[in-house]
Amino acid sequence: MTTGVDSIRIKGQAINELPLGTGNEAKAGLKAAVTQERINKIEAINSKYPTLRIDYIDSRVNECLENITRIQGTMAEQTTMISEYKGHISMSKHRDKEIEKLIVSEFSQEEQDEKRKALFKQYPPYNIAAMEQQIVQCKEAIERCNNVIKAEHDSIAEFTEARALCKQRDIQLAQYGAVAEGS
Repeated sequence: MTTGVDSIRIKGQAINELPLGTGNEAKAGLKAAVTQERINKIEAINSKYPTLRIDYIDSRVNECLENITRIQGTMAEQTTMISEYKGHISMSKHRDKEIEKLIVSEFSQEEQDEKRKALFKQYPPYNIAAMEQQIVQCKEAIERCNNVIKAEHDSIAEFTEARALCKQRDIQLAQYGAVAEGS
């Protein structure tokens, strides 16, 4: 079964089977039919594929990759902050244990005060509760960063799929001498 221009029949005959006069008249109108058929095929191709341009998709994928890199940097900063705070907390707890040892020691009050000052100089006093709260907030920030990275990877997957479809579209359009709209 033929379709399109090849299926045109006049009085049951294909155009190339018509008598000379009638055939020439039909062939004159055939150019418009061929053009319209080409336009219809191009429109059909455009209607079944995404309208995005490949260069746009590539720029969006690059943007996603840049976001991932930026977010990974934020995660590294948060991890470093957690490590630093844990170190300060550990040193503060060590200082407090040493101060407790001084209280039960046989040192005089004056010696205890002097050693306590030295310990506070060596291990500055930090607000441990505030640092522990900051660690919790850093961990929450890392979790949010992981969610953003997952979303960016999902976007990359969607764009990659759309890119493959657009590439197919462009190949099919090229068969008709056309390019995607906006390209």
